[in-house]
Amino acid sequence: MRTTPPPHPTPTQARLEHGYRFEVLRYGPTNGFVPEPVDLRILATPREAIRTVRSQLRSSHVLGLAPREATRALYWSEHGGWLPALAALHRGEPCGLVLLLRKGRHLEWSVRPLTYLTLSPPECTHPRRRG
Repeated sequence: MRTTPPPHPTPTQARLEHGYRFEVLRYGPTNGFVPEPVDLRILATPREAIRTVRSQLRSSHVLGLAPREATRALYWSEHGGWLPALAALHRGEPCGLVLLLRKGRHLEWSVRPLTYLTLSPPECTHPRRRG
């Protein structure tokens, strides 16, 4: 069944938005070290992005981190290792962290500033009539 486009396209309103692309990738020998997405989000502020990384690092002990990497994760999340990353995001620069897991696998957290376009229906400028 063919449908024809409406005679008058629905108008939309375009807005530029600013946010932060938060991405977690897993690399491992089973997939030839091709990145496998674990988490992908668009977050509103640098602080929210860093808070998300910190909360994931706090629970990363279940990922099978080696003792040295667990210490690095704890330092980054609890003892100020995240401050340079927050400063980089405020400057408009990307930041990231890589932790090695057992058996040659590793996880990579990255956050980078993002400008994107949102499309939405136009806002109504006249009040609705009530019957």
